[in-house]
Amino acid sequence: MRPAELDVTLTLYNLTCNTPEDSGGDEPYMWILGFKVDAETIGPPLPGSNSILPNFGVKVFQGVPAFPNLLGPDESVGADPTNPIPIPAALGTRSFRLKPALLPLAGWFPGIAGIVSLLWEKDNFDPGTAEAGHKKFNELFGPALSTEITNLINGGFDEALSKDANGNATQLPAEGPSLPWRLSRLRDAAGRKNAVKAITNKVKEEIINSIKDAITDEAGLDELFDPDDMLGVDAAVFLGDELTNTSTFSLSFTDDEADYTAKGFAIGARVHVASLISTVTKVERTVDKDLGLWLRVCWFDYKLYWAHAFKLVTTTKFELKNTVGELPTSVRWFLDDTPLTAGQGSISVVYEPVDIYAGPPQDALASYYTGGPGLLSYNATGSALEVTNQGGNGVFYGKVSVLYAYAGDPSLSPPPPPRPISELLALGYEQEAELGIMAVELEMNEAYNEDIKRCKRVVSEIDQKHIAVNMGKAVINPGDPPPYKQALLDRVTSAANLANAVGLRIGTQQNMKVPSLRQNQ
Repeated sequence: MRPAELDVTLTLYNLTCNTPEDSGGDEPYMWILGFKVDAETIGPPLPGSNSILPNFGVKVFQGVPAFPNLLGPDESVGADPTNPIPIPAALGTRSFRLKPALLPLAGWFPGIAGIVSLLWEKDNFDPGTAEAGHKKFNELFGPALSTEITNLINGGFDEALSKDANGNATQLPAEGPSLPWRLSRLRDAAGRKNAVKAITNKVKEEIINSIKDAITDEAGLDELFDPDDMLGVDAAVFLGDELTNTSTFSLSFTDDEADYTAKGFAIGARVHVASLISTVTKVERTVDKDLGLWLRVCWFDYKLYWAHAFKLVTTTKFELKNTVGELPTSVRWFLDDTPLTAGQGSISVVYEPVDIYAGPPQDALASYYTGGPGLLSYNATGSALEVTNQGGNGVFYGKVSVLYAYAGDPSLSPPPPPRPISELLALGYEQEAELGIMAVELEMNEAYNEDIKRCKRVVSEIDQKHIAVNMGKAVINPGDPPPYKQALLDRVTSAANLANAVGLRIGTQQNMKVPSLRQNQ
C-alpha cells in the first residue's frame, strides 16, 4: 500500500536539567536540525560505490533564525527535574514535506523524518565564536548522515539493527540480511534505537573535529582558556507512516558528567486527501411479473395480494472527490481487479439469484430470477466512473477500485511486461467501494403494506418479543447510495421477522384461489 505524502512537524519544547555539568549552574544552548530522507533525496548508486542499492541522500532544515541560548543573560540552571526550561518554538520546531519513494528492490519506502540536537554549556565563547561552529555543524551534518544511512542500507549497521532491547542478537533471515530486512528492522523500536545511536556516534566522530577547528579559528586566545563544553548529541527518527498520529519522544544528553533530557513531539498531516463517493444517478423501472398471493395477515380474512417483480436498469456514479491538496494528475479505475480502459466500454459479470436478497412474501417470485451472466457498460472519464447494467436476471455485487497519483508520483501505467494486479495497485493511492446492482426488484403491493400497518399485533409482538423491524428502503431512486449488500440482507431478516410477528399465513387449497401469475410483455 502506498504511504501518504505528509507535511511533517517535529518540535522540541522543553529541556530538563537532571544534573548540571558545572557545579555552579549551567547556561545551556542548543543547535537543532531537522532532516529527511525521501523521494527527493534518494538517488542512483554513487559512482564507484560497487553497490546496486540507491544512495540515501539527506536534506537538512535549519529552521528560521533563532537565538540558541535557553536562558537570559547572567541566568543559569542547576538540577531541577520538576522545572523544565521552555524551548522557544522558533528554536525547537522544524517542518518539511516528506514524500515516499518507490524502491526497486523493496517497494514503497515511507521516508525518514528526524530531528537532531547538540547541547552545549556556555562558558567563555563569544556568540560569534559559537556561531562559527554552529554553521559548520549545519554544513557537515547532512552529508555525513547521508554517508552513514547509505552504509546502513548496504549492511554497515546490520549488527546494531539485529539487536533487541536487551542487546541480544535476533535471528537473521536464512538468506542473510537484505534491504527489505534492514527496512523492517528500522520499524522495530529496539533495532532503530540501536542503529540511531550507532549512526549518531559515527556522525559525531566524523564532524566534531571540523566543528572544533571552526570554533578555534574564530576564537580569541582568552576564549580558549575556558571553552564552551558539549554536553551531548542525540536524535529522534521516525518513518513517515508512523506520523499520521502524534508521537512523543525525548533526547538525552549525558556527556561530561551532565544529564539533560529534552522532550518533543512529531506529527504529520496528509498533503492529499480524497474520498470515493458513490451515488445512484438514474433508475429505469419496468414491471416484469405480477403474482397473486392469497394471504392472511393477523386476524383479517384471507385476501388476494399482489407481489410485483420489476426489471431495473440502474446507473451508479463513482466520483473521486479531492478535499485537501491539488487534484490527482492520473486516475485509473478497476472493477473486481479488472482494469477498465478510459472512456466507454463494457465488462461481463455474473449475477446472483434473487432468492437470498428477497424476504417473504414477495420471495414467491424469486424462483423466476436465478441470476446468470450479464453485461455492465461503463464510462470512465478522469475522476468519475459511471456503471450501468444492461439487463440482468438477479443481483450483482462487486468492488470498484480507483487508483490515483499526483504530480511527481510514479506512473500508474508502467511499460511492459504486464504486472500482477497487486503490483499495479501498489503504485499509487487506492480506494475502493462496493458496487451493488439490483437488476430485479421484488415488492408487495400497497394493500399488503397497509394491512400490515393496521395490524395491532405488530406492535404487541414487537414489544413482547423485541423483534427489530427495520425494513430499510425498499426502492432505489436517483440520488440514493447504491444498495449495499449487508443492508439488503438485513432487510430480508427484518421481513422474515415481521412476517412471523404478524402471523402471516399462506392460503391452503380449501380457502384460496389458484395464484395468478401475470407476465408483462
